[in-house]
Amino acid sequence: MSLASHYGQRYQIGTQATYVYMFVACLACWLLGYFTSTGYPVYGEVTAPPLWNALCTVLPGKSWTYLIGLLLMLGGAFFVHRANYALMLIREKSYLPFLFYALFISTNPDFFPLKASSVGVFCLILALYQLFTAYHDPDAVVKAYNAALLIGIGSLLWVYILGFLPLFWLGMYNFRSLTWRTLLASLFGVGTVYWFVLGWCVYAHDFSPFTLPFANLFKIRLLTVVGIAGIDWLQILLIVILSVIASMNILTHEYEDNLRTRQFLSFLIMLLAWSFGQFFLYEQSSEEFLAIGCVPASILTAHFFTVKRGKYIYGLFHVALLLFITLLIFHLWSF
Repeated sequence: MSLASHYGQRYQIGTQATYVYMFVACLACWLLGYFTSTGYPVYGEVTAPPLWNALCTVLPGKSWTYLIGLLLMLGGAFFVHRANYALMLIREKSYLPFLFYALFISTNPDFFPLKASSVGVFCLILALYQLFTAYHDPDAVVKAYNAALLIGIGSLLWVYILGFLPLFWLGMYNFRSLTWRTLLASLFGVGTVYWFVLGWCVYAHDFSPFTLPFANLFKIRLLTVVGIAGIDWLQILLIVILSVIASMNILTHEYEDNLRTRQFLSFLIMLLAWSFGQFFLYEQSSEEFLAIGCVPASILTAHFFTVKRGKYIYGLFHVALLLFITLLIFHLWSF
């Protein structure tokens, strides 16, 4: 075995031991949240869609609510992993996208136990898969329709997901799949969902499920920076730092991947920037945008720690993991 090979294996991050203790750490974070009742009970909000507020009133007890939240988190992490695997965003087989998404969600108490975006994440990941598989296919009308349909379904619980449609159109343009037919198909996808919503409103003689979400969608309220605790900013800053490092590595080593993968990763960088941009525009739903941002951040960060090796990268990984858990403990302790 060569010295370089031995060096790479010594500081390899994607090992079974790493996977196990990251997963156990995530479960431990949920147990901490459960015993401190963080985020429970789950209340509806005036700015939330009526369907989400209705679901909040029928949620079962604390144990079941936390179990549902945990399963939704694991389901979102699984879809992130499957999208990465099917689209080959990372050259090597790795479970780090799954674990980084679980880590980002599990160490932020603002996501406990349920948020309106918990289901929206499912829809967005599946819509991303439809978008990516339409690569260089100008006849991908069905995929454009399905992607928009999924976004429309997600908007029934979290209307702000509709704000990602323009980004999807930009992605279709970059992937050379945007035509008048695919653009109209995407509009019909969202229209299908709200045609049924409008029909229900006419039947129930109540148009609030149709009008209220759209009224809140166009109500921009800038985030009040002073209203966020320092510990929350540190957790957000840590995700941003890891994502920026990963993005810079991709942009400076872009020719190490094929053109298709480079374009997919570039779109994920745009998705991350789009999420954080709207995080500051909609104070009333800032946590949900942060949860959406965890999707591209987990893949980008996993890509970095998979392709880069060395003692400093190895040290950065373990220090970051320890910081995430420590910040959660400090937050719960202060709470």
